[in-house]
Amino acid sequence: MARSRTHKSTSRRFFDVVHVPLLLWALALVAYGSVMVASATLGMDGGEGMLLRHAVGIGVGLVPLALAWAYDYTRLRGWQGPLIALGAFLLLSPRIPGLGYTAGGATSWLAVFGVRLFQPSEPAKLIFIVVVAAVISSFKGRMDKPAEVFKVMAYLAAALVLILLQPDLGTGLVFIAITFVMLIVGGMKGRYFAYAVLVAVLATAAVLQFGLLADYQEDRLLVFVEPERDPTGAGYNLAQSKIAIGSGGLAGKGLGAGTQSNLHFIPARHTDFIFAVLGEELGFLGAVLLLGLFLALLVTALAISTSSRDLYGALISAGIIGMWLFQILENIGMTVGMMPITGIPLPFMSFGSSSMVTNLAAVGLLLSVWSRRYGT
Repeated sequence: MARSRTHKSTSRRFFDVVHVPLLLWALALVAYGSVMVASATLGMDGGEGMLLRHAVGIGVGLVPLALAWAYDYTRLRGWQGPLIALGAFLLLSPRIPGLGYTAGGATSWLAVFGVRLFQPSEPAKLIFIVVVAAVISSFKGRMDKPAEVFKVMAYLAAALVLILLQPDLGTGLVFIAITFVMLIVGGMKGRYFAYAVLVAVLATAAVLQFGLLADYQEDRLLVFVEPERDPTGAGYNLAQSKIAIGSGGLAGKGLGAGTQSNLHFIPARHTDFIFAVLGEELGFLGAVLLLGLFLALLVTALAISTSSRDLYGALISAGIIGMWLFQILENIGMTVGMMPITGIPLPFMSFGSSSMVTNLAAVGLLLSVWSRRYGT
């Protein structure tokens, strides 16, 4: 009898610290993404090396996952100043002479001696979430004054200025989505949300009017409105992606058997357009499986947010949900023509160590919130 009680007590302690469903869904997505990256890079020059780097990214990402899980997230409040400085440095670093690396039209990579290392804006997302969560939680769940909303928007504006210097429109949109989700959870009044949306619309119009975006970014936005505008340029990516997904049918053509992928019609097929490869090779069923895994991950993260011991933990979780949800909707949406092409990776699926490490670190933060929901 005593052994039975001890076993039950040990089991309870285990599930108090380990959120098994969260780990299950995250690892399932990592495995699914690895299979698709292997298929997408099949036959590419340096494909084996890309797959190896993808695996290394997963291995490296387990380290911040474990560290974030072990660290009490409530202590991050005391690091707000250093975190702001680190986040600003990360976003500004690609513009520092000798450190920046230009790829895809944006100088958004950090490099040493010309060797591309990682994309600083990825970890900056999590730093932004932690910092803004501390700011919003200080209002105790009631944002009744315009000055409170403006304070949060000032943090967003500063981040956007640094991001647009690269320029990286996609990352900027992710920061906006994160902020709005956290403001809603933090108790922002509905009328302020309407004002914030109006400001965002006016700011977008100003960005386009004054030419703050690169030419290729403007072309992507215009092609979204008018797909036939540039069929051999900016519209080519979208057209080939839709052909690939449409040709997949119910069950797809099989892993490694996608003609659009193998014949190099799908651009950036292992990164931004990984969903197009999945749609062609695994079809509707493969896409439904992926969406089911994403839904399970987001619902689990939402449950962690609602079970948090304090508003700070709930806001950190909400920021991660906002980051994932927007990237999922934007990435999949752009491959089927429902969203403009912005170069946002699909969480856990797209090739890229920076994105993978950040997403795994986000899982660690969620586990930290979960394991300390009782104040332990």
